[in-house]
Amino acid sequence: MDYQLDVSKEYITARKGLFLLSLLFTLLFSAVLIADVLLVTLAGEDYLVNLIIAIVISILFIWFAIFFFSNIYSEANNKYRYFRSYEEGLKPEEEVEFLKKSDELCYVNGLYVYPLFVRYAIGLNRQDKVIYTVSKDLDYKMGDKLTITTYQRILIKAERHS
Repeated sequence: MDYQLDVSKEYITARKGLFLLSLLFTLLFSAVLIADVLLVTLAGEDYLVNLIIAIVISILFIWFAIFFFSNIYSEANNKYRYFRSYEEGLKPEEEVEFLKKSDELCYVNGLYVYPLFVRYAIGLNRQDKVIYTVSKDLDYKMGDKLTITTYQRILIKAERHS
């Protein structure tokens, strides 16, 4: 086996990362909520300044929450869902000819990946396609014949043959 992605290890890592992000957000939300309640309730009769501080803290937290859920949590959730659905999905095994790899980082199916350009032999026709790999360090050369297994166009395993 020339290349193989350890899907079970990646799944555990993605699940752990999603859990830690959920825990982090819950702790931050609890801290902001407690701070707001304490600022308002312990202020006494002159509570206007504390009320303004609580409103500012809440607004900043809402902006952070929008950023957090649209970027950080979304990426972790997409990665988790990709590896969670791996067992049920189709994983075709195909013969391809390796053309080239790109060092450009792309975001596909919840993962940061590198494009690989391959040529599929379909009957008499040859069709160039792009698949993706998580690893940057692949040592294939142009013209290498590979047997690959992909899931959602991301390379899971590859084996070189003559």
